[in-house]
Amino acid sequence: MKKFSFIVFIIFLLFSSFTLSAVITTINPYYLLVKQLLGSGEIVSLLLPPDLNPHVFSLKPSDAKKLEEAKLIVANGLGLEPYLENYREKTVFVADLVPRHTLVDENPHVWLSPILLKDYIVPSLSKVLMDKFPHLSGEIEKNAKKLIEELNDFTVKARETLSTYKGVKVIVVHPSFLYFFKDFGLEMVSLMEEGHEAQVSFSRIREILGSSRDIRAIFREPQMPQQVVEPLERELKKKSYVLDPLGIDGEKSLLELLEKNLKVVLEALR
Repeated sequence: MKKFSFIVFIIFLLFSSFTLSAVITTINPYYLLVKQLLGSGEIVSLLLPPDLNPHVFSLKPSDAKKLEEAKLIVANGLGLEPYLENYREKTVFVADLVPRHTLVDENPHVWLSPILLKDYIVPSLSKVLMDKFPHLSGEIEKNAKKLIEELNDFTVKARETLSTYKGVKVIVVHPSFLYFFKDFGLEMVSLMEEGHEAQVSFSRIREILGSSRDIRAIFREPQMPQQVVEPLERELKKKSYVLDPLGIDGEKSLLELLEKNLKVVLEALR
């Protein structure tokens, strides 16, 4: 009986070691990105499901345990994950991989810029992963090269399809897509300055309506009820469209998420 119990204990330890995540990512876009770069060589897990708001998330004890056990944490930075202060030594903050001059007002949503992704984030993050997992260097390099090519093709396609809308003004409830619109020459007006927890004031709505009558489209996000933009919809006689910064529909890659949002933008502008 003792021998049997010992064997079960050993099997449990072995199973546990195989199921521990080598990498934990804070938000879904980086989960998709790291999974694609690493392939199947290491276990990657996600801290926040995409239907949770990262601006107001706080750690549970079970989350802290996962972070303690991870070999590497991939996070965004720029204030999106203040709960990672005790894990900084093993955390790579993706926003730190982007040159400061490319950032706009400390807006943290860098993963939604295909240009920042292909020029800075994917090349730099792949080097971090190769340092941590040298046995996967060849696989990571191959996957990074393929992804950069795909992002470049997407950027060219998006520039071509959005070129006729350059300079067009759009309203967003929350400024997640600032870099995306900036990449392709659209002017963005935001109802909120920071996280989803902020409230949209009627004074801000009146201000926008008073100075921005040439609005082409209105966008909100899945975490936001349509009621937030109903005053604007009524005044501008336009319906709002939903842009998804986190991938709530089970997208298999970050590129797939960008493709989905481009399709929504084009639908709204047309």
